[in-house]
Parts: sequence; C-alpha cells; structure tokens
Amino acid sequence: MIFARLSVAVSLFLLACLPAQVVVYVSHDEEHSRQILDLFESESGIEVLATYDTEATKTVGLVQRLIAESSSPVADVFWNNECGQTELLKEKGLLQPYVSPQSKTIPAHLKDTGGMWTGFAARSRVLVWNTTMVTEAELPQKLEDLTAPKYKGKLAVAKPLTGTTLTHVAALYTVWGAERTEKWLDGMLANDVLWDSGNGPVADKVGDGVRPFGLTDTDDVNVRRLGNKPVRAFFLDQEEGGLGSFVIPNSVMILKDAPNVENAKKLIDFLLSPRVEKLLAEGEAAQMPLQPGVAVPEHVTPVDELNTMTVDFAAVGTVLEQRTQDLHDRFAMVQGGKLVEGDTGSMALVWAALALVLAGVFVYLAVKPSGGGAGGGS
Repeated sequence: MIFARLSVAVSLFLLACLPAQVVVYVSHDEEHSRQILDLFESESGIEVLATYDTEATKTVGLVQRLIAESSSPVADVFWNNECGQTELLKEKGLLQPYVSPQSKTIPAHLKDTGGMWTGFAARSRVLVWNTTMVTEAELPQKLEDLTAPKYKGKLAVAKPLTGTTLTHVAALYTVWGAERTEKWLDGMLANDVLWDSGNGPVADKVGDGVRPFGLTDTDDVNVRRLGNKPVRAFFLDQEEGGLGSFVIPNSVMILKDAPNVENAKKLIDFLLSPRVEKLLAEGEAAQMPLQPGVAVPEHVTPVDELNTMTVDFAAVGTVLEQRTQDLHDRFAMVQGGKLVEGDTGSMALVWAALALVLAGVFVYLAVKPSGGGAGGGS
C-alpha cells in the first residue's frame, strides 16, 4: 500500500517537472506562422512543438497524418490554412469542441456551430496578374471567363489536388453543382493552362513573366509584391449578383484525445485574438482579419468590402471526401504542367511492349524443363 502511494506521488512529481508544452500541426506557411507561435511560447511559457506542411502536399498531407495517428494522437492543435479539410476531420470524428471566448465576434458562417473549429485571419482566391505584360482592362472579370479562347495559354493554376485550390474547386461543386463545375474544369484543361505544384509557384510563374495571369491566394501575391515582382491581385466575380470571391479563413481546432488540452485552449485563445489577426494582416501573409475593428494596411482588402461566395464549409468537406479521387483521375494525364492525353501513339507502344513481354513469359513457362536437375532440394 505504501509502495503504491509512493509510486503515485513519484509519478505526479515527475509530471509536474515536465515542461508545459503543446503540439501543433500547421498548414499555414511556416514563414508566416512560426513568428506567431514563437510569440505565444515566449509570453505563455508553454513550449510549442510545431510540425509544418510542405508546398507540395499542403493541408492534405497533414490531414492524412492526423487520420493515421487518430488511434494514438500526437498533436493537440491543428492550425489549418483553410476549412474544407477541417470539415473532413470533423466528419471523421477526430475533433473535440472548444468555444473560445475570443470566438464570439467571429462571423457565424466562418466557424463551426458546434465549436469544433473556428475561423480567423482569412485569405481570398484571386487572379494574380503581371503588370508589365497586360493592363487591368485586359483582365478576365469572372472565373468562368478563364475557359474562353482569348485566354488560352495565358494562365497558371495549381493542380486542384491539395491546398486551397482543391478546397476552391470543392466549394464550386457546392455552389455551381457537379455539371457546371466539371464543364469548367474540362474547359480549363482544354485551354492550355500551366498546371503547377502549388500557389506559390503559380505566383512565381506570373511574376517571372512565364504566364500573364494565374489563380492563387492573396498571401502569395503579397509575398511576390514585397519581392519587387510586377504583380497585383484582382478579385474576380465582383459584379452585383455575381459568384463572389472565395474567402478562406484559417481554422484552428483541438484534436480528439489531445494529450495537452488545457494548453491547446490557451493557444487557440491566443490565435483568435484581434492582436494576432493584426499581426497576420501586417505580416507578409497580408491576412484579412475577421474580428471587427482590426486596422489593416493599405494593401490588405477588408473582407466586408468584397462580394464573397456564400459557402457551406460542411458541404465542402463532404465534397472533398467524395470527389478528391475523381479530381486525381481527371488530372492524371497532366505531366510537367501540361495535359498529355491524346498521346495515344506512345501509349499504344507501351501496351504493345508489355504484351510482348507477357507473351515471352508465357512461352518460357510453356517450354521450361520440369524440376529434378542436379542440386535440387529434398
């Protein structure tokens, strides 16, 4: 009995001696998020153990990791740079509710009604354009204009397989429906779009004059602007009654069975504060605050000045679960940024070669001597 009590006491003492920490997975670009997490660590005394995504896999990679770790969670908090994959995690039962006091003033459509996640510091999908190659008068006005013949070979877009481009397409499925969205995708595929690996590379291609236009996010445009690239952002579908710009808030949430729940709550309270939204607006990411009354720099467009898409993010999460594989199949023939379907001659040669190899194997098996040779085992 004494030994048991002593063991409990020692365990509690050892736990008390461990440094306070919180484990966070982050799909917001590391160069923009690390300084915010470092500030929280220095002010709270809570050690932040952060894992960041890569430009190639973006949110999808971290979401798949969270799903794989669900039986034995490692992360406490997920700071996602969008909401669609967040809804996917919610549907899989991998989140737990937390309604932060800071969330009261966040618009209702930009947070989960059950407190599973809260949005903050938004970006928007925009047309990035090279000011030395085209004039503003030459810009397309609508997303659907991008399939027009006049813009053939002039656009760069990230393949809609990861990140905010994937979420954008999923949102179009919920607003336009499948037929209209797939017609637009096919039109883009037929219009000699340069399909790149991510939004950053798209902004680079436009800034370097490879293509005059691109679809990307506001933060990617601002980073190139600060790097003295001749780029600007243009908000599509702003006409009265139009589709509107797709505004994508960051989202933050606590993972189910998180090891450090109380520290996770403190981190979320910090991230949702007007102070952090102001820092993210003033930083390179040029985020658009969702908290009311936050002052923004001149180059940041306030969300309330935009005509924005009306999006049900829960429906977006459902589309992501149902349609992501379809999108992978649709873009399977995009190689090196170009659509290569129709190269049937090359594929025919491949199949012919494979048929010859298989025929050779069958012939060999047919004439192969039976066993019993020297050195055979028992």
